[in-house]
Amino acid sequence: MIGIIITTHDHLADSLLKTAEAILGEQSCVETLNIEPGTIGRQEEIEHFANDLLTKVDEVVWLVDMFGGTPFRYASYCVINDSRQSLVTGVNLPMVLQALVNRELSASELTEQLTVEAKQTIRRM
Repeated sequence: MIGIIITTHDHLADSLLKTAEAILGEQSCVETLNIEPGTIGRQEEIEHFANDLLTKVDEVVWLVDMFGGTPFRYASYCVINDSRQSLVTGVNLPMVLQALVNRELSASELTEQLTVEAKQTIRRM
């Protein structure tokens, strides 16, 4: 099973997981990481956070709010240094739900699926 870390600015990560669990039920090996505005100097703590989850799962997929933001920078450093970790940006509720129900896939397969399907959840009416 793949571990998932949802990381966002402020407290969006907690809200996404809480809502997803209201729909799907409680989830194991899913963590949230909320990065307060202006946060600096937490890289070592965040790497330890990911490594702790990796003691319970084979791979970790990071679901991050936006490319280039502080949560992305922290998570991407973890991903660059560990082939067991992957990352997708643009997290939203449909992406979280898709990730949670497809955790039997490899991290590579899951991140590819999320990238394709996330684009399909945006509609203009």
